[in-house]
Amino acid sequence: MKTILRGHIAEFVPSFGGRIENGQLVLDESDDLRLTVDTGFGGGIALPPKILKQLVTDEILPTDFVLANGQVVRLPVYRGIVMVNQKEIETWFIPGDSLIGMEFLASAGSALSFHLKHQTVRLAK
Repeated sequence: MKTILRGHIAEFVPSFGGRIENGQLVLDESDDLRLTVDTGFGGGIALPPKILKQLVTDEILPTDFVLANGQVVRLPVYRGIVMVNQKEIETWFIPGDSLIGMEFLASAGSALSFHLKHQTVRLAK
């Protein structure tokens, strides 16, 4: 199985690194951005509005989302491209904390693994 993305676990929170380049989110081992791997988030990627504004995206209709506490919120949804290992992956973004959701992980790879002793997380294909 080929590892396509490596990250770290700090204080039991797994995350991948990323950066903004040419209006796209690039996931790699850089530390410009830290995106938490959130297996409870079924969606694409959530980013703070300030970072979302730096991306080249198309706005889609606002959508209702159910938060972990059961609250329903209506958020704008944006479609854009994420680069992983020089591969373009189309996904959708919402404003929020820096999170990577299960839908994006499934479209980018096929196996997500955590090595708690070494404090690493990896996405493989």
